[in-house]
Order: sequence, then C-alpha cells, then structure tokens
Amino acid sequence: MYKKKYFIYHSTAERRPILSSSKMSVSSVESASPIKTTKREALVTSISTCPPITPLTTICALILLVALIYGTLWGLTGPMALPGGPIFGLFALVVVCYLGGQFMRILKLPTLVGMMVFGFVLRNVPHINVAKDIPEEWAGNIRNMALILILLRAGLEVDADVLKNNKSTCSKLIFIPFIAEFIAAGLSAYYLLNMPWIWSFLMASMLAAVSPAVVLPVMLKLQKKGIGVTNGVPTMVIAVAGIDDVLALSAFEVLLGVTFATGTLGWTIAQGPLEMLVGIIYGILLGVITWYIPNPDEKSTSVFRFLILCFGGMCVLFGSQALNWGAAGALGCICLPFVAAIRWKQKDWNDDNNPVGDALAFVWRIIEPFLFGLIGSEIRIDYLQPSIVGLGLATMFIGIAARMLAAFASAFSAGLTLKEQIFVTFAGLPKATVQAAIGPVALSLAKKLELGAEIEEFGIMILTTAVLSILIAAPLGATSIALLAPRLLERDVSGSVREKPKPDIPDTMVPMYDSHNSYHSYGTKDDGRLPSNSNDTSGKLPSISNDTSGKLPSISNETANSNNIYSIEKL
Repeated sequence: MYKKKYFIYHSTAERRPILSSSKMSVSSVESASPIKTTKREALVTSISTCPPITPLTTICALILLVALIYGTLWGLTGPMALPGGPIFGLFALVVVCYLGGQFMRILKLPTLVGMMVFGFVLRNVPHINVAKDIPEEWAGNIRNMALILILLRAGLEVDADVLKNNKSTCSKLIFIPFIAEFIAAGLSAYYLLNMPWIWSFLMASMLAAVSPAVVLPVMLKLQKKGIGVTNGVPTMVIAVAGIDDVLALSAFEVLLGVTFATGTLGWTIAQGPLEMLVGIIYGILLGVITWYIPNPDEKSTSVFRFLILCFGGMCVLFGSQALNWGAAGALGCICLPFVAAIRWKQKDWNDDNNPVGDALAFVWRIIEPFLFGLIGSEIRIDYLQPSIVGLGLATMFIGIAARMLAAFASAFSAGLTLKEQIFVTFAGLPKATVQAAIGPVALSLAKKLELGAEIEEFGIMILTTAVLSILIAAPLGATSIALLAPRLLERDVSGSVREKPKPDIPDTMVPMYDSHNSYHSYGTKDDGRLPSNSNDTSGKLPSISNDTSGKLPSISNETANSNNIYSIEKL
C-alpha cells in the first residue's frame, strides 16, 4: 500500500510533459525537483494556479454557464425572466433542484430525492415560492416531454432476446402485481374513504401506476454495468414499469369516461384496448420504417435516427392526448424504439456503440431537474386535507402491500433467486410521474362540468392521495432500489457488461497532454499498460518502489512513447 504524498511544481509549465521525446528515460522525471508538501498546501497551490487543477474549474464553468443562460433568457423575454415571471420561476427551480440533486449525490442518495425536496420547498415556502409562477400548461408539457424521453430510452434498451426467453415471467410480473394493487386499493378506497365504487377504482387506477421516471434510469445503469443481467432482471423491470403505465392510463381513461359519461358505455369500455392497439401499430410501422430510412451507411444516420425517435415519440404522445387517447401515446413511445433497435443492433450496433442511446442519456441529464423539480412543485400543502391524509395513506399502503406480495409470488414462480425476488418486489414501489399527470384530472373535470360539492370532494380525495403517493412512495422507492440493487443483484462476469473494464493500474499514472496526442484529461490508459517502444515491448507497467523519502519513486528503465506521456502526480 503506497503512502500518500503530494508533489507540486513551481509553475504550470512544469506540470506539462516532462518527457519530450521517446529517447528520454522515464526515470528522468526526478529532474523536475518536486517539492514535498502537505495535503492542505497542495490543495491551496492547486487552486491558486491558473487554470486551477481541482473541481473548482468545473464549478466556475457551471456558474459562468448559468449566468450566460440567464442573460440570454432575459434578453429574449424581458420581464418574463425577472422575479415574478414564469421564465425566472422555471429557471430558478431547475438550477436549485440541480444543486439539490448534487447534494444528495454527495450523501450517496438518489439525486431525484433532492430535486423533489427542493421543488416542494420552492412551491410551498413563502417568499421563495417561485414555482407558483410557472404556468400549469408549461409544467404539464415539460413533464410529458420528459416522460417521452424516459419511454424512448426504455424501449431502446429492452433486450428483445430476454423478453422472448422470459415471456411467461414478464407477463406474470406485468399483470399480476398491477391487478393485485388495483383491486386492493379500490376496495380500500371504497371501505375507508366511503367513495362510490366507480370513484374508488378510479383512484386505484391512478395509484397502481409505477413511476418510470424513478425506475428506468436506475435499471438502465444496472444493465449497463452488467448487474442482474444473468436472469434479465433489469429488462424485466423496465418492461414492467413501461407497460404498467399503459395499463394504468387505459384503466383510468375508461373509468373516467364512465364516471363523467363522456360517451356511450360500449365505446368507453372498448376505447382502452383500441388505444393500446393503435399505439402498438404506430410503433411497429414507424419502427420498421427506421430500419431502412435513413441509410445505415450515411454519416448522419445516428442524427436522423435520434431525431426520428424524439419527434416520433412527441407526435404520438401529444397527438394521442389531443384525441384523449393517452394510453396509445405511452405504448407508441415504447414500441417505436423497441422495434427500431431490433434491426439497428443486428446491423451496425454493438454493446459499446449505441450512439442514439448515448444521445438520449445526455438529454436526460439535462431534463432530469426539470422533471423532478416540477413533480416536487406539484406537492402543495393546501391540497393535503387533514381529514383525508390518514385514510389516504392507509389506502396507498394497502395497495402497495398487495402489489409487493403479488410481485414476490410472481417472481418466485419465475425461477429467480431469492435476492432477485426481493429486488423485483421493491422495484414496483416508486410512484411519481403518472400520479402527477392524472392526479388533478378528476377534480378539474368535476369543477369544469359544475357537478356539485360532493363530486368535487371525491376529486379532492383522489388529488390528496396522489400528492401523498408522490411525497412518500417516490423517495422511498428510489432509495430502496438504490440501496438494494448492489446488495441483492450480482454482476455478470461472462462478458455481457457494456462498460469497458477498468484497467488495473495505480492511480499514480496520469496521462498528460502533449502536442501529438490530446491526453489533456486525467485518467488511465484503456488497456492498462504503458505504451511500448523499440527498447521494451513487454507492455507491462514499470515497477514502482515503495519509497517514502519524499522524492519521486524510482522507475524501471523502460522508455515511453512520444505520443503517450505519463507522469506521477501522487502516491
């Protein structure tokens, strides 16, 4: 074990390549005469250099970027970007929620928890409640765009072979837990909240939806790292979260139509299956078209594919909402990338090359604070009726308990290990996205149709329970998944891991920059070896002695390639 020592150079220039040619021995780095110093002195020196060599550079860049973005928004929108305007409210919400997420990252907690908490604060705390200035229409459209992105990523990353080999398991995990929670929550609402049957199950359809915004990003990370992929756990959970939402939206719209008598009973009942059929057909047709258009050999293929997926998803989701066929939009967003990726992966993709998926992941990092900040701002204290809170929580937890029992039983009969069964059981816990979207719908429709105080009271019950589910189940579910995943799921070591293996190389070897190769960032060589030259072709790492005298460690007389310069920063 090397003892940590810190070395600093007299100038920025001396931090640049010490080796300027392949003829110079690596051992000659001792001529740089580093100064032995304490950790505190090294930190002060690194900050005082220009440019700094600490995270302070990144922080300064972010501050500069935020200032420039706000200046641009103010120049374009004028008063709307000033305090009290909608642009200012949205901008402040996103910035603060992003910082809240980074704070949670430091605490090793899910970032969405911090984003939702700060969104809640910016909506309910006087004098800083800037989120109240964001129009409802803006918030709804932004949430929908984030949902589109999530569903596109889900469909793109679902492994078709795993689904094919586990059809029975996936079917059980999709339908049985949903039906169990739907029935349990409906009965609980009827007996505890004294709601009519139709209103009870309308609430149950809202509560039974799993939040894809919480579940899918975590599952995609696990799948990329090869955790739990042996039995296809991430793929199964992704499929469950996506299709579960389609079932919940279909049931909600059918029951909403029956409740408010917006059409004939026969058409209302048939509308749910028809919506799903339309979404599937749309996704299959457009997905097959993307097999041939654009041409895979064109340089701009990935750009066109990314744009087709994004606008194809927005077209079907916003179009279906305009027609009041919401389930068709959600299912179309999943089927489109799923069908498209079947051929893309066969032709010109591999596990390490998924340009469209990488682009969607980058956009998700930008839109994440928008989504969870706005979901947090939907939790309004004035919505929480004291007389309903206790019974609403009881209804929610009874439904969740029924889902977890059904999920465990379904996973048990599917041949999963005990640890995987426990993880799958908790993976259906989070609730946020769908509840924020459809929670206020019944109350808004009751007020619009002027159906009276009694009907509006039922709408308030549904809205209150939706707020409670977001407030409790979203952070609880996200934290449970984050804590349980590394403990219950095993990493696949058979080669199916997407991430390139980390080289087994000491952190003392830091690539430096030279004029022939742009190794300006700190990191390690992909293959874990120093570049070889004519004098040494072993490709092995140089031996490093455990020297604590304050000097740079001695290095074997192996020379370095002129295009790959390495230096030792700390031991």
